[in-house]
Amino acid sequence: MATDWKRDLMLRHARLFLPMAEEPSRSVGYPHCDHGWQDILLRLCRRIEIALLDRETFEFVRIRQKMGILRVDWDAEASEDTEASIGHAVDLAVARSACTCEICGAEGQRYSKRGWLLTRCADHAAGDPVPNRPGFENVHRLRRWGDKPACITRATTARPTR
Repeated sequence: MATDWKRDLMLRHARLFLPMAEEPSRSVGYPHCDHGWQDILLRLCRRIEIALLDRETFEFVRIRQKMGILRVDWDAEASEDTEASIGHAVDLAVARSACTCEICGAEGQRYSKRGWLLTRCADHAAGDPVPNRPGFENVHRLRRWGDKPACITRATTARPTR
Protein backbone atom coordinates (compact mmCIF):
# COMPACT_ATOMS: atom_id res chain seq x y z
CA MET A 1 0.00 0.00 0.00
CA ALA A 2 1.38 3.39 -0.97
CA THR A 3 1.98 5.91 1.79
CA ASP A 4 0.18 9.23 1.77
CA TRP A 5 3.15 11.61 1.72
CA LYS A 6 0.89 14.66 2.04
CA ARG A 7 -0.74 13.35 5.22
CA ASP A 8 2.67 12.33 6.57
CA LEU A 9 4.05 15.82 5.83
CA MET A 10 1.16 17.40 7.73
CA LEU A 11 1.64 15.09 10.73
CA ARG A 12 5.44 15.51 10.74
CA HIS A 13 5.06 19.30 10.75
CA ALA A 14 1.96 19.59 12.93
CA ARG A 15 2.97 23.07 14.10
CA LEU A 16 2.39 24.33 10.54
CA PHE A 17 -0.86 22.53 9.67
CA LEU A 18 -4.30 21.97 11.22
CA PRO A 19 -5.15 18.50 9.86
CA MET A 20 -8.64 17.02 10.08
CA ALA A 21 -8.08 13.52 11.47
CA GLU A 22 -10.93 11.91 9.52
CA GLU A 23 -10.22 13.51 6.13
CA PRO A 24 -6.77 15.08 5.86
CA SER A 25 -7.35 15.98 2.19
CA ARG A 26 -10.10 18.39 3.26
CA SER A 27 -7.86 20.11 5.80
CA VAL A 28 -6.83 23.73 5.44
CA GLY A 29 -3.35 23.81 3.93
CA TYR A 30 -3.46 20.28 2.51
CA PRO A 31 -0.92 20.15 -0.37
CA HIS A 32 -2.78 19.89 -3.69
CA CYS A 33 0.18 19.02 -5.89
CA ASP A 34 1.91 15.88 -7.12
CA HIS A 35 4.72 13.79 -5.64
CA GLY A 36 7.50 15.55 -7.57
CA TRP A 37 7.26 18.61 -5.31
CA GLN A 38 7.36 16.58 -2.08
CA ASP A 39 11.02 17.44 -1.44
CA ILE A 40 10.35 21.14 -2.10
CA LEU A 41 7.54 21.17 0.48
CA LEU A 42 9.59 19.20 3.01
CA ARG A 43 12.44 21.74 2.76
CA LEU A 44 9.94 24.60 3.00
CA CYS A 45 8.44 23.18 6.20
CA ARG A 46 11.89 22.71 7.74
CA ARG A 47 12.90 26.28 6.91
CA ILE A 48 9.69 27.67 8.38
CA GLU A 49 10.06 25.67 11.60
CA ILE A 50 13.63 26.92 11.97
CA ALA A 51 12.47 30.51 11.48
CA LEU A 52 9.65 30.35 14.05
CA LEU A 53 10.36 31.43 17.61
CA ASP A 54 8.69 29.83 20.66
CA ARG A 55 5.56 31.95 20.94
CA GLU A 56 5.09 32.58 17.23
CA THR A 57 2.44 30.76 15.21
CA PHE A 58 2.17 29.78 11.57
CA GLU A 59 -0.48 28.04 9.48
CA PHE A 60 -0.56 27.02 5.84
CA VAL A 61 -3.82 28.24 4.33
CA ARG A 62 -3.41 26.73 0.86
CA ILE A 63 -0.74 24.83 -1.07
CA ARG A 64 -1.40 24.18 -4.74
CA GLN A 65 -0.08 24.32 -8.27
CA LYS A 66 -1.19 27.34 -10.28
CA MET A 67 0.17 28.51 -13.63
CA GLY A 68 2.70 25.66 -13.52
CA ILE A 69 4.37 26.72 -10.25
CA LEU A 70 3.84 26.23 -6.55
CA ARG A 71 1.48 28.67 -4.82
CA VAL A 72 1.60 28.91 -1.04
CA ASP A 73 -0.84 30.96 1.04
CA TRP A 74 -0.09 31.27 4.74
CA ASP A 75 -0.92 33.17 7.92
CA ALA A 76 1.35 33.89 10.86
CA GLU A 77 1.48 35.70 14.17
CA ALA A 78 5.18 36.44 14.23
CA SER A 79 7.76 39.20 14.25
CA GLU A 80 8.62 41.08 11.06
CA ASP A 81 11.98 39.30 10.90
CA THR A 82 10.34 35.89 11.18
CA GLU A 83 7.74 36.76 8.57
CA ALA A 84 10.51 37.96 6.25
CA SER A 85 12.36 34.65 6.74
CA ILE A 86 9.17 32.72 6.00
CA GLY A 87 8.54 34.81 2.90
CA HIS A 88 12.08 34.10 1.70
CA ALA A 89 11.60 30.35 2.28
CA VAL A 90 8.35 30.43 0.29
CA ASP A 91 10.04 32.36 -2.53
CA LEU A 92 12.79 29.73 -2.73
CA ALA A 93 10.21 26.93 -2.89
CA VAL A 94 8.27 28.70 -5.65
CA ALA A 95 11.46 29.33 -7.66
CA ARG A 96 12.49 25.71 -7.31
CA SER A 97 9.05 24.49 -8.43
CA ALA A 98 9.41 26.48 -11.67
CA CYS A 99 12.13 24.08 -12.85
CA THR A 100 11.09 20.83 -11.13
CA CYS A 101 8.73 18.27 -12.65
CA GLU A 102 5.63 18.11 -10.48
CA ILE A 103 5.20 14.41 -11.33
CA CYS A 104 8.66 12.96 -10.58
CA GLY A 105 10.89 15.75 -9.20
CA ALA A 106 13.37 15.72 -12.09
CA GLU A 107 14.58 18.89 -13.82
CA GLY A 108 11.67 20.35 -15.75
CA GLN A 109 10.28 23.31 -17.63
CA ARG A 110 6.85 24.81 -18.18
CA TYR A 111 4.49 23.43 -20.81
CA SER A 112 1.11 24.59 -22.03
CA LYS A 113 -1.55 21.93 -22.55
CA ARG A 114 -4.91 23.24 -23.77
CA GLY A 115 -4.41 26.46 -21.82
CA TRP A 116 -3.13 24.81 -18.62
CA LEU A 117 0.45 25.53 -17.58
CA LEU A 118 2.38 22.58 -16.16
CA THR A 119 5.98 22.07 -15.06
CA ARG A 120 7.24 18.77 -16.40
CA CYS A 121 10.43 16.91 -17.28
CA ALA A 122 11.04 15.57 -20.79
CA ASP A 123 9.57 12.16 -19.84
CA HIS A 124 6.32 13.67 -18.50
CA ALA A 125 6.10 16.54 -21.00
CA ALA A 126 2.57 17.46 -21.98
CA GLY A 127 1.66 20.04 -24.57
CA ASP A 128 4.01 22.63 -26.01
CA PRO A 129 7.03 24.15 -24.23
CA VAL A 130 6.37 27.66 -22.97
CA PRO A 131 9.07 30.14 -23.97
CA ASN A 132 10.30 32.32 -21.14
CA ARG A 133 8.58 35.68 -21.02
CA PRO A 134 10.78 38.74 -20.69
CA GLY A 135 11.85 38.96 -17.07
CA PHE A 136 11.47 35.20 -16.46
CA GLU A 137 14.60 34.07 -18.25
CA ASN A 138 16.47 34.38 -14.94
CA VAL A 139 15.29 31.07 -13.42
CA HIS A 140 18.17 28.64 -13.70
CA ARG A 141 19.14 25.31 -12.24
CA LEU A 142 22.31 25.91 -10.24
CA ARG A 143 23.06 22.58 -8.58
CA ARG A 144 21.49 19.35 -7.46
CA TRP A 145 20.57 18.40 -3.89
CA GLY A 146 20.74 14.64 -3.91
CA ASP A 147 18.92 13.69 -7.10
CA LYS A 148 16.59 16.73 -7.09
CA PRO A 149 17.29 19.99 -8.93
CA ALA A 150 17.63 23.20 -6.96
CA CYS A 151 16.63 26.43 -8.66
CA ILE A 152 17.21 30.01 -7.83
CA THR A 153 16.10 33.28 -9.32
CA ARG A 154 18.85 35.76 -9.96
CA ALA A 155 18.81 39.14 -11.62
CA THR A 156 20.29 39.17 -15.10
CA THR A 157 19.51 42.73 -16.13
CA ALA A 158 22.30 45.24 -16.30
CA ARG A 159 22.25 48.25 -14.01
CA PRO A 160 21.48 51.54 -15.72
CA THR A 161 24.50 53.71 -16.41
CA ARG A 162 24.59 57.45 -15.97
